Amino acid sequence: MKVISVSNIKGGVAKTTTAATLAAGLNKRGHRVLMIDSDPQMNLTMCFIQEPDDNTPSLYTLYDKGVSIDDIKIENRKDLDLVVGDFELCSADMEFFKKAGSLKLLTKAIKGIKEEYDYIILDTPPNLGFLSLNAFMISDCIVTPMAADSFSLRAIRLLKRTLEEVAEEAEKEIPVAGILLTRYSDRTNVAKALEDSVNTAAELLNTTTFKSRIRQATVIQESQIVKMDIFEYAPKAPVAKDYDEFIDELLERI
Repeated sequence: MKVISVSNIKGGVAKTTTAATLAAGLNKRGHRVLMIDSDPQMNLTMCFIQEPDDNTPSLYTLYDKGVSIDDIKIENRKDLDLVVGDFELCSADMEFFKKAGSLKLLTKAIKGIKEEYDYIILDTPPNLGFLSLNAFMISDCIVTPMAADSFSLRAIRLLKRTLEEVAEEAEKEIPVAGILLTRYSDRTNVAKALEDSVNTAAELLNTTTFKSRIRQATVIQESQIVKMDIFEYAPKAPVAKDYDEFIDELLERI
């Protein structure tokens, strides 16, 4: 089983879209996939289902009650399960950091499901608090999306330092599999000019940029409104091809 976190502490970089599409694309390839929505904004959850009610077990339930993944997961479709997010996770840093072994709560929770899935995909929040740290602790690698219209080397340096600290705690390396350039248009001079900066960011993380580029496309938002992944909604769209190529490239790297 491989665990992949999709992470960038800067918002607006198609982080959740990448996590959702990666999970769907792996499932399309015949893999058993579990998605974990670790972002209190719940965007990954609402890519696939309507907003859950207050009684729906969530990732917050796991951290609060110590229940198992099997107790809270939802079967979204065959071999594609979901642990839903929760707005209550906004208080996770205050509530759960004080717990003994707080950074290993998710590590403990996934021990019982390692034979059930080929991949776990985590959508992390745009910060480096309790939720991201727990995600990194169980991750085999990180995918970092960066929008072609903006970036922050400061954020990348902070991510690098955090991964190094978590790796020491986890007693394993947590490599960044690559930086994925999103919201891309090869017609914009800005995107082309930023590629050098993105390559600099990749060097900071001891990785490279993916050759695949994810084009900007409104069809992505359309698919999320109707709770379908892009491969279902518009399989012939250029952005679906972009994500397919990215997933193939990622699988070669890991």
